[in-house]
Amino acid sequence: MGVMSDHVRAAVNGALAGWTLGAQCRGRSGFRKLNFYDPIPPRMPASHVLEAWLVWSSHLRAGRGAVSQGRSLSDSWSYSLDETVFGLGNLSRGLNAPVSGSFNNPLSSGSEAIGRAVYWGLVFHGFPDEAAERAYYDASIDHDSEGTWIAVALARTVALLQPGKSVPEILRDLTNSLHKQSKLLSAIPMVLKGAGGPDGPREVREGLAAKLGIVDPFHAVLTGSWIVAGLVHGAGRFEESIVTTAGCGGAAGHSTLACGVIAGFVAGEVPLAWTKHLGDTFVCGHGLRGIEPPKSLSAFVQTVVEDHEKFANIPLEPEPVAIETTTPAEGEVVTTTVAVVTSVQISPLMGARLALLLAHAQDSTVEVAGSLSVAMQYMGSPVAYRNTSLKLSLTFTNTGSADINLTPTVTPPSGWEIAHKITEFVLPPGTSTTFALVVKCKGDAAATEQIKVGTPEGEVSFPVFASQLWYWVGPMTNQEGTGFDKEYPAETSIKLGQVFNGRSNMPVEWKPIRLPGERIDVEPMFGTGPGTIYLYCEARMPSPGIYKIVAASGVGVIVWIDGVKKFWYHGTHQPVPRAADPYIGSFTTDGSVKILLKTFRNLEPVPPMSVYFLAEDGTLAVPVAFEPLS
Repeated sequence: MGVMSDHVRAAVNGALAGWTLGAQCRGRSGFRKLNFYDPIPPRMPASHVLEAWLVWSSHLRAGRGAVSQGRSLSDSWSYSLDETVFGLGNLSRGLNAPVSGSFNNPLSSGSEAIGRAVYWGLVFHGFPDEAAERAYYDASIDHDSEGTWIAVALARTVALLQPGKSVPEILRDLTNSLHKQSKLLSAIPMVLKGAGGPDGPREVREGLAAKLGIVDPFHAVLTGSWIVAGLVHGAGRFEESIVTTAGCGGAAGHSTLACGVIAGFVAGEVPLAWTKHLGDTFVCGHGLRGIEPPKSLSAFVQTVVEDHEKFANIPLEPEPVAIETTTPAEGEVVTTTVAVVTSVQISPLMGARLALLLAHAQDSTVEVAGSLSVAMQYMGSPVAYRNTSLKLSLTFTNTGSADINLTPTVTPPSGWEIAHKITEFVLPPGTSTTFALVVKCKGDAAATEQIKVGTPEGEVSFPVFASQLWYWVGPMTNQEGTGFDKEYPAETSIKLGQVFNGRSNMPVEWKPIRLPGERIDVEPMFGTGPGTIYLYCEARMPSPGIYKIVAASGVGVIVWIDGVKKFWYHGTHQPVPRAADPYIGSFTTDGSVKILLKTFRNLEPVPPMSVYFLAEDGTLAVPVAFEPLS
């Protein structure tokens, strides 16, 4: 244990140096050749990532399980980052991981979970699937697909590190740990082919995104690729590896932190030049709550080493997880037994349990009542539409050591219909039983409704959300982009029943449409041809105040708030809906706000629009009601 502890200590120092170097390069486009910090820092910069490590340390030391990690992060970590606001917002609305990372999240393939995830590989070193499962319930708090898969793969790769391990062996473990649909599997051979030469990293950095069809510079696949490029070009040596990774820019804080962890662990030491400029004061930001941060960097390093020494020696027994490979029919009961990790895993191939977890869609939310884990799977989304059935499944898992006799009660929101065939049953330890159920909203739903499940272990609740009422009209003409500047009568006459002259002289009028929130699929509204459409809503925000609206379209958009033109842009592109220009504008409201959007289609189909709101503090703001037009 002492030898591995020394390597974990070096890995944490590598994380500190990697974050400090990478933070200086975040967001840079193109490749920049580096030799050292530039500028040399007076101390370590604050790191929301390393503060998340402190949350995970507190979580583990409190004996809490994987599925409750989201609640710990929500309670103790309040950084409103462009990628994390969706997951944290979903947590605040009652959704838990993994569906909190996938629902209404346009940035789910970003990199913000990568730096957090490698902590699990250090703490559960030697137990790669345990590390990966913890990383899964970390990353899926606020990410989905690539944003989850690559974080999980890196955690598992770190858990398999050994002193002196070669880069080909590290990349073998990384490849074996990736989801089979990850684009990083395609990227790694491209990086290997190009990154080894003197100017290889620059060539890889400048061409890889286009080859992969990725436009977001903070995409997790690119971040994983820059980690690989650093290790390959630097042959795993600490200094050469981290300066190459940092030079690739993008989400450089995360990529260089992870590269520093890997290179530091393998070497067993970090050159003094890279740590002496950081001082010994742990610099904490403003988002850590209820956890006392360490006073010094040496104390922070020691915290992670102690976590490793405790949990890598005797790993926590993972909570059995409900995993369905097929959807049960209504009334069908599915019982499964979930394997529990009980010994050190030495195979670099992931176990069947982890493979099933990664293969399953992030469409479930999990709550814990005593020794009972209850998972709600949403067959589609957690959004209810009037007079439309919402298909769900409930999975009960016994995480204790004794049989549980269950006669669960399921209570839908008032006025809703429900159908299921849940009966009394006995749940032995380590087993799961799944029931299908259907609910239907007969009237107008509140912004958030609750489905309550009662068990002898306690009651848990699962949210269902109301759809959002918008109106749209069109398409009008848009010949060679002229619709952007042309004012159509519908722009100033927003009322039901009035008929306008549309494209090809067809009559069009304002029509209601129910939307799930954030994502607006506008392509069907254009009818497969060029055009101009308007969308409108009267929304009630959570409270009076200052808000931001983000509206990302692949062709262009004009946004009016309460009749005032706030922002606009025009041009065909693949949108990345981050809260930045040209997609963002601000407004002040007394609570109610009228929103008008104008968007377009040229000859080619357009991707869905992304529309969401942020409060003044940067947190996600979901309107609490939408008023009908008279």
